Amino acid sequence: MFSILKAKFESIVKITELTWKFVIRLDKDFEYKAGQYVNIRVDGITRSYSIASYDSGKNMFELLIVKLEGGALTTLLFGKVEEGDDLEVEGPKGRFLLPETIDNDLFFICTGTGLAPFRSMLDLIKQDKINHKKIYLIFGTRTQSDLLCYDEMLEWKESIPGLEYIPVLSREEWDGASGYVHDQYKNIIEKEDLSDPIFYLCGWRNMILDSRSNLKEMGFDSRKIICEIYD
Repeated sequence: MFSILKAKFESIVKITELTWKFVIRLDKDFEYKAGQYVNIRVDGITRSYSIASYDSGKNMFELLIVKLEGGALTTLLFGKVEEGDDLEVEGPKGRFLLPETIDNDLFFICTGTGLAPFRSMLDLIKQDKINHKKIYLIFGTRTQSDLLCYDEMLEWKESIPGLEYIPVLSREEWDGASGYVHDQYKNIIEKEDLSDPIFYLCGWRNMILDSRSNLKEMGFDSRKIICEIYD
């Protein structure tokens, strides 16, 4: 049985035109694990979102939410909801979690707001100085204007040892990687001497299905391919 907690929208920050950061303040402290998600309920409408920060044991967390055309809840979140308004939070939920001891290289492969649980995991690793191997964060989106937390990820690349941050644009040429995430992880697998990697996939359904298929064809055990699909 999951707790249903009273909460308020502490702040609402526009990150890109279609993706905003919602900071949630609960009425009591909240325990969760990096990578988990919550259900939020506003005016009787409930949707699930990955927690995008790591402050377990405190009464605040962040969500990255993209506006969906015609979406019942995002229509409220991007039009009616204001800072200080009430909501309900149910959770935490989910098993999209880091191993207890990180003895493997990690691939965090994501698109869109699929960055959220990886931001939470990296936040935990950074705060607690957790020992780890190499981490490859491969983030796919359409254009530079769609890049989420770009400056923050560049800073974390410098402050988290062994973190490689690879943003990939599918609809715009720029100084960084262009195309799709698949070319990036395939290239790393072919060129790097990896330590029994674990692949975490989060974001758009087609990306996850294609990535999982590719990785299996490349000989990786399905138990080392962990998925969180956003519909």
